[in-house]
Amino acid sequence: MTISHAYKKVSEAMSLIENLNFYEIESRQVRIIKQQKLNKAYKLLDSFRDELIRENIINKQKQGGYK
Repeated sequence: MTISHAYKKVSEAMSLIENLNFYEIESRQVRIIKQQKLNKAYKLLDSFRDELIRENIINKQKQGGYK
């Protein structure tokens, strides 16, 4: 995994949540859309965390230190 790949994943999640404002009173539909964007950001970050875990396991296996 490259640093640019990690940067891209984090930037993608940040762009989804940077303009969400849950404190404004808006219609129910707007709140649902905001919640969907937040859920998508969490899903992106969760899958990225899984990538990092897999990468760590692969690196340990290459070094012979994974048991």
